Amino acid sequence: MTTEDLTELERAGRRCGVCHSARGWRRFTVLRRPDHEPVVLCASCQARFHDDVPLGRGPAPVVPAAPAPVKEPPRPAPLPDEPAAEPRSDRLQAALRELPGSFSTAMAARAAGLNHDKALSRLEDLERRGEVRRDGKRWSTEPAPTDLTAAIDRLEARTSNLRIVRERTRAG
Repeated sequence: MTTEDLTELERAGRRCGVCHSARGWRRFTVLRRPDHEPVVLCASCQARFHDDVPLGRGPAPVVPAAPAPVKEPPRPAPLPDEPAAEPRSDRLQAALRELPGSFSTAMAARAAGLNHDKALSRLEDLERRGEVRRDGKRWSTEPAPTDLTAAIDRLEARTSNLRIVRERTRAG
């Protein structure tokens, strides 16, 4: 390699002028053509292009074809006995109908096919709208128990216990 070649190699940053590779830079060659500036080539670019290096000429211009207009298929009218479908159904709300009364955020996310953060955000939105409620770390679609319902449940449990005690005393 001549000193001129070493100067060109250093000027090119020890990289191939075509593929910009630095692998095996000691074996690089410098291609000098009379109508262009010198070009540093790696062994693979030298083997691929020989003396016809693709520098200085751009790719053939691509003329894009005009896109065909996209027509939406006409929507069929709903049948008279069929309820109209919602324009945009919510995957999470549809999945909540299939889940048990109490569920975790992960269960809801898995059922709706959402990631955890998006499901949590949607559940919080539904909580603000009153469609779900939070029970500690779990969520519920059932209404919150009130004092009246709790009192009725206790009364029913007490009357059923009294009935069992009466039946046992009669039998015994």
